[in-house]
Amino acid sequence: MLSFDEFRKLLSEELMLPEERLTLEASLIQDLQVDSLALASMMLRMEELGFSFPIESAWEMETVGDIYKMYQEYAKKEGTR
Repeated sequence: MLSFDEFRKLLSEELMLPEERLTLEASLIQDLQVDSLALASMMLRMEELGFSFPIESAWEMETVGDIYKMYQEYAKKEGTR
């Protein structure tokens, strides 16, 4: 399982944002201005890495912490990374 720092680096690369802006509390829309296209792109990238989330779950994620929590739940369930 990836640590938050490792996960944050992955998000930083995909969203093209500085890592330091990606805190657990950072709002995807208000703080980071992540639009639906960027969110969909991020979900596709995570699928390429072996993390398959239901696409509708993207709309439930409001913060970076929400994304990381979903990743942790998936990783525990699948026993990966």
